[in-house]
Amino acid sequence: MIYWFSGTGNSQWVAEQLSRRLGDRLINIAECIARNDFRHSLATGESIGWVFPTYSWGPPPVVLDFVSRWHIDGYEKNTTYCYMATTCGDDVGLAADIFAKALGYIGLVAAFSIQMPNNYILLPGFDTDPAQMVIDKKAQAVKRIDHVANAIANHTHVIDVVTGKYKWIKSRIIRPFFVRHLMSDKHFTTTELCNGCGACATNCPMHNITIGNDHRPQWHGDCALCLGCIHRCPRRAIQYGSITRNKGRYHFT
Repeated sequence: MIYWFSGTGNSQWVAEQLSRRLGDRLINIAECIARNDFRHSLATGESIGWVFPTYSWGPPPVVLDFVSRWHIDGYEKNTTYCYMATTCGDDVGLAADIFAKALGYIGLVAAFSIQMPNNYILLPGFDTDPAQMVIDKKAQAVKRIDHVANAIANHTHVIDVVTGKYKWIKSRIIRPFFVRHLMSDKHFTTTELCNGCGACATNCPMHNITIGNDHRPQWHGDCALCLGCIHRCPRRAIQYGSITRNKGRYHFT
């Protein structure tokens, strides 16, 4: 089984590619949370995979919250193969260490990072990649997934991630500050370009957006900051304060 979470489609695509290569079933973490579905069962010999984006050099808090409430029947210590594959724009810091600790008694024996086009645009200095870099990253990702799928199929025990420089500072100092202070939906706004199409509500994995009587989206505080709404808006009508007005938009196509 492959658990996955995605906002702009990078991690969903990776999960689907791994599923096709490995023949493993897919489980949408966001939909499990919506259904209050936290108990699952492994088939004999089945692996446990986790695919998610890197958030500020760590796993997304929504994924960690799911894991804290998750229970798996049929897990066999030293037998069940458990791995993670995290997408990132550049590097992942200590994401594998953080996720291994969150899993607890479920032993994480392999971790992979897969570089994909950048989508974080909510702070100064962060923007989407140039068009050619998006193309190049996607092409390299196909090759990378072939490598990762082969390692998983062979139950390889390996930590194969790009941690990057200053990993301890990024994951142990910057990330906690980011999670505590910068993961809020209260700065999302819409411009006069919004026509109330509802794409943002449809694409929100947390079901956190509704369309109000004024035909404008309303955010309700249960945001994973996946940025699906702002990147998938067909009219670029969603902004995050004023910082995103001149920045790019990206979702996997």
